[in-house]
Amino acid sequence: MNTLLELMTQLQRHDPNAPLVFATAAGEIAAGYHVTELRHYHAKGIDCGGRIDTWQEARLQLLDGAGETHMRLAKFLDILEKSITALPELKHAALQVEFGHNNAELRLMSLEALTLQRGRVVLQLGETRALCKPAQQKNAARDNSCCRDAEAFARVSSCCVPNGARRPTAQCCA
Repeated sequence: MNTLLELMTQLQRHDPNAPLVFATAAGEIAAGYHVTELRHYHAKGIDCGGRIDTWQEARLQLLDGAGETHMRLAKFLDILEKSITALPELKHAALQVEFGHNNAELRLMSLEALTLQRGRVVLQLGETRALCKPAQQKNAARDNSCCRDAEAFARVSSCCVPNGARRPTAQCCA
């Protein structure tokens, strides 16, 4: 469930009249929450190994609520469908959620799991963290070495080592 389209596909399998509850490790987002914004980004960055990359991101921003009921799934899906109609590029971009309990300390969160609990559709959000892309790619190449050639593995930046410690080389930015 990495994109808005994937999220919508999973949500459409549930009762449209069910309440949609967002939850974090700190607890549920209060009833009466509000979808404040859906944004799309074209991002371009350079990692610590000096590799330039471009990608797309989508952000769903939620405002903590003070209402009596959680938003019905049908209403949330309607918001997403209208947003995709207006901004079709939202559909396939990697989706993250911006939220802060009590509307404090806005955090960037990932979509972790979608479950049905006591007649409610619960979308569990997880914490995000910084990652060293060269080390992450090196680990992925090592884990999938049966499917990758040795030359591609050797080209992965040696800027960082798998445990996240930096190795000071000319390939690192800082």
